[in-house]
Amino acid sequence: MVISREVHFDGTCPSINEVVKQVRRRTGIPASYVADKWLLTNPLNKVDMFSLYQEGDHTIVVTNDEPATDLLGATLHTLVEMGGFYRDGTA
Repeated sequence: MVISREVHFDGTCPSINEVVKQVRRRTGIPASYVADKWLLTNPLNKVDMFSLYQEGDHTIVVTNDEPATDLLGATLHTLVEMGGFYRDGTA
C-alpha cells in the first residue's frame, strides 16, 4: 500500500535542500536527494527511499510504500520540528 502525507506549514515551507540538510544533521544518515525523481534515499540501505517534493508554497508531500523506514520517520519528525504538521492519507 502507498501512504502519502501532506506536511503543511502556516508560512512558506522550508526548501527540500534545507530539509535534507537537517535530516542528515539529526540522524547521521548520508541522505541524498534525487531531484529529477523526487526521491530521498539512504545510500547505506537500498530499500530506504521515498518520494519527497514541495507542492505549492505551504506543503511538502511525502509518499512511501510500506513498511516505514528509519529515514522516513526521521524526515517526518524533522518536518514537524521545522514547523510543519501532517495528515495521513492513502493513494
